[in-house]
Amino acid sequence: MEWYFFAITTAVLVSIYTLVEKKALMKEHAMEFSTVLAIFNFLISLFLIPFINIDFPISLLGLMYLASLMGSIGFLHIAKAIKHMDVSLVAPLTTFSPAFVVVLAYFILGERVTLIQIGGIVLLIMGSFLLESKNHGTIKIFTRTFKSNYFYYMFFALTLYGFCAIIDKFVLKTVSPVTYLPIINLFLALNFIIFISVFHNGFQGIKNGIKSNGKWIFLVAVLISLSRLSQYQAFSMAYVSLVIPIKRMSAFFATLIGGKIFHEKNLAKRIFACIIMLCGAFLVILG
Repeated sequence: MEWYFFAITTAVLVSIYTLVEKKALMKEHAMEFSTVLAIFNFLISLFLIPFINIDFPISLLGLMYLASLMGSIGFLHIAKAIKHMDVSLVAPLTTFSPAFVVVLAYFILGERVTLIQIGGIVLLIMGSFLLESKNHGTIKIFTRTFKSNYFYYMFFALTLYGFCAIIDKFVLKTVSPVTYLPIINLFLALNFIIFISVFHNGFQGIKNGIKSNGKWIFLVAVLISLSRLSQYQAFSMAYVSLVIPIKRMSAFFATLIGGKIFHEKNLAKRIFACIIMLCGAFLVILG
């Protein structure tokens, strides 16, 4: 199969689990949700153990853990944003990730940013401000956007995800996707168990999460495990700067369907903003 089949599959799965995640987080603490989810993800990935090949340099484990740590912190911040923001706002903002990947690739890998990619980044920024404009003037758009802590959470998380994508691409040159996924999920589960023990209520929080929303969290875990596997497969076959924008096609579907399901306001304008941002995302790749 071609790489774009796996990238599109990832986009579909991401759009579905974003909506299920929003439903679960409406009555769940973000830390408890994230920890239970990480544990379920690891348990699900145990089915891949017969296919694991550990014949790779041990030094790569350090990079894998670094990716898991940044991914854990990023996921927790996005979970907080999803809990407190409309899903039709959060989903389009994730289309910023191609811009972060391009910028990081420029500084880390020495890749050049073209004028077309700069134009795409500008469209992403314009679309993000349109999401929160609510017919205010330009100054108020900037003021409103940068006053929200959850926008900072999103951008911080996407920056971390950009680093993760670059590490993923590097590791997957040597390690197969079915080997990488269980290892990453193990590290993620350990990270969140530490997080909830230090910053929340420990194992009591894990029990609360399973008891209150266990079935929904398990469904999200299945969808995330499948999406990660398809994303890693796409990374192993194509440039990360191609895969990520295709993955972010999920934003449009999550915005459209999520806005209807959760009866969110200003949906038409948010869909239009999402389309602008998707156009920007594709300009980033075409450059």
